[in-house]
Amino acid sequence: MSGEDIFFEQIRSAGCLSYILGCAKERVCVAIDPELDKADEYVDLASFFGAKILYAIDTHTHADHNSACKVMRERFGIRVIMHRAADAPYVDICVEDGQDIRFGQQSLKVVYTPGHTQDAMCLLFTDRIFTGDTLLIGGCGRTDLPGGNAEAQYQSLLKLKAFADDIRVYPGHDYREAVSSLGDEKQRNARMLIPTQDQFVQFMTARKPPLPRKIQEALEWNRTPIQGTQRGMGEGI
Repeated sequence: MSGEDIFFEQIRSAGCLSYILGCAKERVCVAIDPELDKADEYVDLASFFGAKILYAIDTHTHADHNSACKVMRERFGIRVIMHRAADAPYVDICVEDGQDIRFGQQSLKVVYTPGHTQDAMCLLFTDRIFTGDTLLIGGCGRTDLPGGNAEAQYQSLLKLKAFADDIRVYPGHDYREAVSSLGDEKQRNARMLIPTQDQFVQFMTARKPPLPRKIQEALEWNRTPIQGTQRGMGEGI
């Protein structure tokens, strides 16, 4: 794969990160973890590349901001993808671990990584992985919100450790930096260096960070449909 085969853009918004990844040859792309306030911007950005967004993908049910997925579905006819464990009623395509999400001549592989939420997944591309809140640069997603599980989070981090060191990490938040590598995270990320599951669980459950400021608003928005939308179970990619 060369830079001529894909186009890629990272979008920042108040600590959140979202992404446009596209097939340059067939001019189609996906939006990963799109944020509501930037719904039109993703479509405009795709148009700048002469492309169409096929899928809006949420790596998990967000508790700190409103997803743009259902608005992009309603307004632009973009199909929404989430893991099968998600309970959002507007999802068109429900994916599972190991499944490929194809867009043009490119594809993302689903890596199911529950822990931060029950429906959390990462998206593996050839040279990079989009980790949502499963793995952050220098940290990982909290496990004390609805659907969180510290034991599952530890196992999910172990799963990510199995991938090659040179794979670049693109997380869902830029609390410290906006890109890293799995090799760097394996060596420097304190959460990935905790040696046993029991110690990890103790560490995660002892932490009592404040709840996200917009948690009630975000969860209500991200779990309810726009009137008239239906969940599209069973539709293929």
